[in-house]
Amino acid sequence: MSVAEQSASTVADTGGASPWDSQPEEYDYTVDDIEGAVPDGLRGVLYRIGPGRFHVGGHPIGHIFDGDGMVSRIEFTDDSVTFRNRYVRTRSYLKANDTGCPPRGFGTQRAGGALANALRFPANMANTNVLVHAEKLYSLWEGGRPHRLDAATLATDGPESFGGALKRLGAFSAHPKTDPSTGDVFNFGLDFFPRPMIRCYRLDARRTLHSVATFPLPHLGFIHDFALTTDHMVFVLGPLVVHRPIPVALGLRPFDDALTYRPELGTRIVLVPRDGRPPVTLEYDALFHFHVTNAYERPADRETVVEIVKHDPSRGWPAWNRHLHDYRDNAGPAFGGTLTRLRINTRTGRITEEPLNDRGCEFPQLDPRHATRGHAVTYLAEASRPGGDPDSIATVDHRSGRINRYVAAEGDTICEPLFAPDPESVDEGRGWLLSIEHQSHRARSRVIVLRADDPAAGPVAVANLRHHVPMTFHGAFASR
Repeated sequence: MSVAEQSASTVADTGGASPWDSQPEEYDYTVDDIEGAVPDGLRGVLYRIGPGRFHVGGHPIGHIFDGDGMVSRIEFTDDSVTFRNRYVRTRSYLKANDTGCPPRGFGTQRAGGALANALRFPANMANTNVLVHAEKLYSLWEGGRPHRLDAATLATDGPESFGGALKRLGAFSAHPKTDPSTGDVFNFGLDFFPRPMIRCYRLDARRTLHSVATFPLPHLGFIHDFALTTDHMVFVLGPLVVHRPIPVALGLRPFDDALTYRPELGTRIVLVPRDGRPPVTLEYDALFHFHVTNAYERPADRETVVEIVKHDPSRGWPAWNRHLHDYRDNAGPAFGGTLTRLRINTRTGRITEEPLNDRGCEFPQLDPRHATRGHAVTYLAEASRPGGDPDSIATVDHRSGRINRYVAAEGDTICEPLFAPDPESVDEGRGWLLSIEHQSHRARSRVIVLRADDPAAGPVAVANLRHHVPMTFHGAFASR
């Protein structure tokens, strides 16, 4: 049975009801089922990316992070909405098609036991995020180089080293940040040889990669995101660290088994000046988080403010990570964090935190025109039930404290909401929220357009797709 046939049979066996069903097909068509009206100001391309298949041959993918990357492209033009999706033609994707076996991943072992996995680093799945920069599109996976794609056709050009600037592992994190005032992209990569360190980068408008700084880490750990202000790159380095590397290196255990949460180590916050000055390091209580919304400076108070989604680590990493292994049946608890604001006083070294919402959430977003400076509104994917899958999109207004929510129908799920600005206004929050909603009863997905200031009013436009799109991680909207 081929890879596509195996994926198709998996969908058929489950009735296609799960957002974690594989999508073996690649489509290219004009959406002919539109409800409502696409706003006149909404013109551009929505890109979404995530794992597209969860079986290779007869082998299931053992972890939510390990599916081959699939990019979806939804374009809003003056007279139509079009859809196209393509798998990123990574080396591991092509090899898996030939062999019918998945590569070693973050939590997935290759078939063949320890000898087949020993001394193998996880394959670059190119499945976590996309970057649109200087008319180029990149698919990102934090443990290796980006893959450059054609922004229109989604054809894979190949791995990108930016003229050889990405050396060693070529790690280029999945959460780059763009300064809206300069257009420069800042990012980092994690190195672990000869010692753990973070390399900070700036990508300019000519797609030239510059080194900003390099700083060592006391412990090799899992670092997924960072924040950018007008002056600093901000790292909130929690104590999710490598603890048992030998069984993993010998191929006896998957990579995620080497991680452990050690609260006694606390959290290290590192402020890396963008102008090349030495980093400033502060110590704080243990924090467990993955995603950052934004950060900004308050010079009068000598404060750096960072907004993150904080998770409860009380059950420990193994229990939390188990939901990512059991993604088909019980992924929800892994998405349930609390939107939290950290205030870092660089004069006194004092750090305080404040919760900002009352529901489990993840995938925080903002109006990107306000990145690096104070933002008044945050957009979230939420779960309406504790421990449930994400089924709600919330607008959190920090000025009034008001939270406005769209809730999908029972059994349906949504993904990260991305902000598309209204070109007729420069006011923060004037625009729309775009997401893909999986409708379990139809075994299909739809693209929804919500008013950013009032998602509770429901979609102003819906593009009903002819098929389902598996749950995506992240994405980007590129205005025309």
